[in-house]
Amino acid sequence: MTKTGTATGSTLEDGADSALDWARANSKAISIGLTVVAAAVVIAIVARQYSNRREDAAEAALGRARQSYAQGNLPLAQTDLRRVISQFGGSAAGSQASMLLAQAYYEQGKADSGLKVLDEGDASSSDRAAFEALKGAGFEQKKEYAKAAERYKAAAAEVTDAKMAKDRYLADAARAFTSAGNKAEAAKIWEAMAKDATSPFSSEAKVRLGELVAAPAVK
Repeated sequence: MTKTGTATGSTLEDGADSALDWARANSKAISIGLTVVAAAVVIAIVARQYSNRREDAAEAALGRARQSYAQGNLPLAQTDLRRVISQFGGSAAGSQASMLLAQAYYEQGKADSGLKVLDEGDASSSDRAAFEALKGAGFEQKKEYAKAAERYKAAAAEVTDAKMAKDRYLADAARAFTSAGNKAEAAKIWEAMAKDATSPFSSEAKVRLGELVAAPAVK
C-alpha cells in the first residue's frame, strides 16, 4: 500500500514537472495565444459598441426625417431621408428611409422616382414584403396594373407568419389584375379566399368573385 501510494505521488509529481517544463519551453507561444484571445475579445466588444452607436445614430437621423415628413416639409424630408439611406444603407433605418422616401415621391405624383428609390434600396428582412407592396402601389399610380399585381403577389410570397398581411397583399393583387383586364387571375385569387372562412377578406372575395363571373344583363 505504501509503495503504491508513493508510486502514485511520484507519478503526479512527474506529470506536474512535465507540464511546468512544457509551459516554460512554450511560454512565448502561450503568451502569444493569450494575447490573440484577449485582442479578439476586445475587438468583439469594440465592434459591438460601434454597431450599437451606429444603430442609435441611424434611428436618430430617421426620427428627424420622419418629423420633417409628418410636418409636410417634403423637400427637407427627402434631403434627410436620402442622407439616412447614404449613411446607413443596409440597416433597418436605411430600409425604412427608402420606403418613406418612395412614399414622399408618390405623394407628389412621381411614381418613377419612388420606384427607383425602392429598386436601389436595401430592404431589411422584415421589410421585404412592404418593399414589394410599395412597388405595386407605384405601378398602380402609373396605371401599369399587371406589373402592380405581380409585385403584390411577390409581397404576399414574402409573408410567412401573418395571414392578414398575406391576404391583404393577395387582395391588392386581385384588384390590380381586375384593373388590368386579367379576370381569370383575379378570380383565381378571390375564389381561394372565398373558400377560406378564416380569411379576413372572405366576404369581399365572394362579392368580387360574383362581380367577375356574373353573366351580362340580357337586353
